[in-house]
Amino acid sequence: MSESSLNNAFRSDGAFTGQLDQETFRALLFNSFLHQQGRLRRNRREGERLAAIAEISRAVSKAGDLRTALSLVAAGAVEVTRSTGAAIAVGASGQMTCWATSGPTSPPLGAAVPLETGLSGECLRSRRALRCDETASDPRVNREACARLGGVGSMLLVPLCRRGAAIGILEVFATEPHAFDEGDEQGLELLAVIAGSALHDFAESEAAPRVSRNVAPSARTAPAPVSPV
Repeated sequence: MSESSLNNAFRSDGAFTGQLDQETFRALLFNSFLHQQGRLRRNRREGERLAAIAEISRAVSKAGDLRTALSLVAAGAVEVTRSTGAAIAVGASGQMTCWATSGPTSPPLGAAVPLETGLSGECLRSRRALRCDETASDPRVNREACARLGGVGSMLLVPLCRRGAAIGILEVFATEPHAFDEGDEQGLELLAVIAGSALHDFAESEAAPRVSRNVAPSARTAPAPVSPV
């Protein structure tokens, strides 16, 4: 298809003139087909994502303790974003540690998450989602920690909020750069709402003392690994 043939098919105001040769017409038809196929794939992917999130929400609502609930969300985050790892970090007494993880490129339970610098601190302070498309060129990322986790190439973080305050983060990791898009960000934000609700529900329930014993000590007594963000 030549550029002149395509330009001759439309007036300067964008109106179609009908002057299309057969080659140009076939090219336009093929491009339209590709566009429709892409839109159908995106719609199907979005439907699958929302169905998965609804199922995760149901499973979390039936969880008997906070550890199980957060683990379900972390595993769901890997599924929804097609990532290679996920972690939920919660802050207490000025410190933040990983309370739930999933996938081979996630930090271990109890890993310390820096709050003064890096993406995690920025995510908490801004209370908005942050995306790192290339860890190799982002100064906010601990590249040594990324290497230890199996070569993390990109990551996405969203805040966990309770009563208007950011109390933690939900983050996903991928070995490939540019692994996440806006759809992944929206899906992760929905999962963060589910995790935040679980934190609230268990803190307000009679299970709160048991939750405190089951979750927080593992973060305090773990070795000294550090999250890459």
